[in-house]
Amino acid sequence: MERKLSTIFASDVVGFSKMMGRNEEKTLEILGERRQVIDRVIEEHSGMVFGGAGDSVIAEFGSPVKATECAVSMQGKMKNLNENAPEDQQMIFRVGINIGDVMVKQGNLFGDAVNVAARLESAAQPSGICISKQVFDLINQKLQVSFENAGALELKNITEPVQAYFVVQQKGNTRYYKYDEAPQVKVEKAEPGSLAVMLFRNLSKDEEQAYFCEGFSEDLISSLSKFSKLLVVSGNASFNYNDTPKTPKQIGKELGVRYILEGNVRKLGGKMRIGAKLISADRENAIWSHNFDTTIEEIFDIQDEIVDTIVSAISGRVEDDEVKLLASSRPENLSAYDLVLQGLEHHRKSNVTEENAKKAVELFDRAIEIDPNYARAYAWRACSMANYGTWHPEISWDSILEKGTASVTKALEIDPNDHEAHRIMGAISLVRENFELARHHHERAKQLCPSDAYIMGKNAALLVYLGEPENALETVHRAMRINPFCPDDLIVDEGMCHYWMQNYSDAVKSFNKIKTLNREGLFYLAASLAKAGQQKEATVALKHAVSSTSLSFENFVQTQRYQDPAMNKELQEVFESIPC
Repeated sequence: MERKLSTIFASDVVGFSKMMGRNEEKTLEILGERRQVIDRVIEEHSGMVFGGAGDSVIAEFGSPVKATECAVSMQGKMKNLNENAPEDQQMIFRVGINIGDVMVKQGNLFGDAVNVAARLESAAQPSGICISKQVFDLINQKLQVSFENAGALELKNITEPVQAYFVVQQKGNTRYYKYDEAPQVKVEKAEPGSLAVMLFRNLSKDEEQAYFCEGFSEDLISSLSKFSKLLVVSGNASFNYNDTPKTPKQIGKELGVRYILEGNVRKLGGKMRIGAKLISADRENAIWSHNFDTTIEEIFDIQDEIVDTIVSAISGRVEDDEVKLLASSRPENLSAYDLVLQGLEHHRKSNVTEENAKKAVELFDRAIEIDPNYARAYAWRACSMANYGTWHPEISWDSILEKGTASVTKALEIDPNDHEAHRIMGAISLVRENFELARHHHERAKQLCPSDAYIMGKNAALLVYLGEPENALETVHRAMRINPFCPDDLIVDEGMCHYWMQNYSDAVKSFNKIKTLNREGLFYLAASLAKAGQQKEATVALKHAVSSTSLSFENFVQTQRYQDPAMNKELQEVFESIPC
C-alpha cells in the first residue's frame, strides 16, 4: 500500500444531531449551502476533500500552513454567515489539523494521522481550531495568528496523549515572519551596493545556541543597514533561505542583490569560532572569507571587523571613525548581551504563545539587572511589555504605556542613536497622539537604519495617519524592495495608502492579497469595497470585520489615530453608508 506524509484537516458541525432533530430538511439545506463554501475554500488553499459522512469533512493538504490558513478562512466565513442567520439556523463548525504518515488506498487515506485529526476536531472549541504540536512546530511564525497551549490531550481511541494547541486571534505584533512561498516582488535590477546576510549556521552541538546565531546575524544586518551606500535586504527575507538548496545566483536574483554574506558559529563554553564569507551572487565566487577565534567578550570587535571589511569591499574604504560612529552601543557586561539575544528569541515568538511573551520580558529584566546601562535591553523590554499586555486584557493599557515610555526613555538617555528605541518611542507617541514627536522618532529611526524594512513600514503607517498617503506609498514600496516577501503588514499599509489616494480598486486588490487579514485589513477592505461601488461585497466584508474583531465600526474608527479628525469622520460616514 502506498504511504505518504500528509496534513489532514477534519471538520464537523457542533450539535448537528440536535439541529436534525428540530428540522431535518432545513438543517440539510443549510449544510449543503455551507459545504459549498467550505469546499470552495479548501480548493482555494490547494486542499482535496477525500472523506466525510453526514456533517463531517476530511481533507488532505500538502502543506500544514495551507491547511491552517484554510481553517482560519473557513471559520471566518462561517462566523460571517451565522451573523446573517436566525439563531436556530446558525451552523457552528470545529476543525482539527494533524500531520503524519498516511496509507493510500483507492483514493482514500487511512492511518493514525487521520484518526488524530478527527479527535483533535472533537477537542476544539465551537468555531475553533485545534492543531497537533507537529503542525504547530511547522506553522508558528508563518501565520498572523496566535496559539494557546491545550496541553497533552487524552483522545478517544488514541493510545498516547497528543500535545495540542488552539488557534486564536493574533496577540501582539512582531516583525519576524517565515515564508513558504517565493518573493512577491520581482526586482528587475540589483543595485551596486545590494547585500543579503544569510542566517549564520549553528555548528555547535548544543542546538539551543541557535538563538545566538540569529541574534548575531541580526546585529550584523543592523550595523550594515546604517551605511547609506549599502542596500541591505531584511533578515526577515534572507533568513528564509536557511538550509535552501538554491544557489547564490538564484538567491541573488530572487532578492535582487549583488552580494551574499554567509557565516557559521561554533560555540563551546566561553570560546567560539565565527566563520564569514562574502560571495558575489552573480559569479558565485568568494570575494573574502575568514575564520575568527574569539570569546564572548570580544564579539563586538569581530562584528566591527566583519562590517568594516564588507563595507570596504562593496562600497570603498570606510574610515575607522565612521565605523565606530555607526556601531551599536555595547553593553558593559556581555552576559547581558547574551540574555538580550535570548530575550529576542522569545520576543520574536511573543505573538505565538503567551509563554514566549512572558519569558521575553523576564529575560530583558534580567539583562537590565546585570547591566543597567544597556540601552537595547530597555528598548526591547518596552516592546515586549506591550506584546505581553495583549495576552492579558485585565492589565491597564495606560499602565503598559507608562512603563513602556519610562523604559524606552531610559534607552534613549543611554544611547540617543539607538534606532530601535526611536522606533518604539515613535509608536508610543502615535498612540498618545503626539504626532510631531512620532514623526521625529520614526524619521530618526529611518535615518539611523535606512535599510530596515520593518522600521520603514512603521514609518509608512505613520505617514498615512499624518495624511500623507503618497509619501507613505513610496516608503511602502521601498520597504517591499528591502523585503521582497512582503509581510501582510506592508500590504495592509499599501492598501490604506491606495484608499486615501482614492485608488479604491487598487486598495481592494491589495487587501485581497493578504493571507490573514488583521483588524485594519478587515475594516479598510469593507470601506474600499463601499467606495468602489461594490455595496453587496462591502456589506459582507463589514459584517466579517465586526464579527472577527468583536469591534463595532464606531469603535474601530476610534482606534484610528489620524492627525486630522476629518479623516476619522470621513471613515465613519463610509461605514454608515454600508447597508447591514
